[in-house]
Amino acid sequence: THLACLALSLVCAGLCPERSAAGSPCPPLPGALKLSSGTAHDPQAPAVTWSGSSQVTYGVKLNRDISPLVKDPIAFRTVIDILEAHLKTRYPQIDFIAGLDSRGFLFGPVLAQRLGIGCVLIRKKGKLPGPTESVSYALEYGQAELEIQSDALESGEKVVLVDDLLATGGTMCAACELMKKLKAEVLECVVVIELKSLKGAEKLKPFPVYSLLQYD
Repeated sequence: THLACLALSLVCAGLCPERSAAGSPCPPLPGALKLSSGTAHDPQAPAVTWSGSSQVTYGVKLNRDISPLVKDPIAFRTVIDILEAHLKTRYPQIDFIAGLDSRGFLFGPVLAQRLGIGCVLIRKKGKLPGPTESVSYALEYGQAELEIQSDALESGEKVVLVDDLLATGGTMCAACELMKKLKAEVLECVVVIELKSLKGAEKLKPFPVYSLLQYD
């Protein structure tokens, strides 16, 4: 499929151990991305898994490092290509991308530009000027709050939420609650990496989740 071809071009960045775009074998590399068929949320979509060891542990939560992906322009562009193609195929109308503080800002605005739409910012408490709506949510070490400007969205506008990582789902769930406060429609929650063992996607139901890189 078109998406599979886009995903396989990650090989050009030296990130995939399978085959190059021309079909020539590539040597396995640390931190490799590997294409497989389907995801838990979208069986028709190509899935990509990361076999690298770059990770940081905070309590019981495991965070994967996206720095190598952002550092390589071909890999980063390909991720945006895949997400763009996915959204264009699935949703005929998207009014806005909403990027989550802070690494969602790396992907959200670029993806919005590709789609020819705007990007609104969901930020940590105290970062936005003017009137805001806020939602608090639980962290392993306490409480946190997300905010969005009260006039960021109109009632009924269709929004895709974008972040780098889905772990326990607390942050993304709070973002969905903010969308409810503004009476916007959440089409999908899009992340680059999903830690499936933490069951964040289950917490987000009924909102659909699309993840590109998955860990068990």
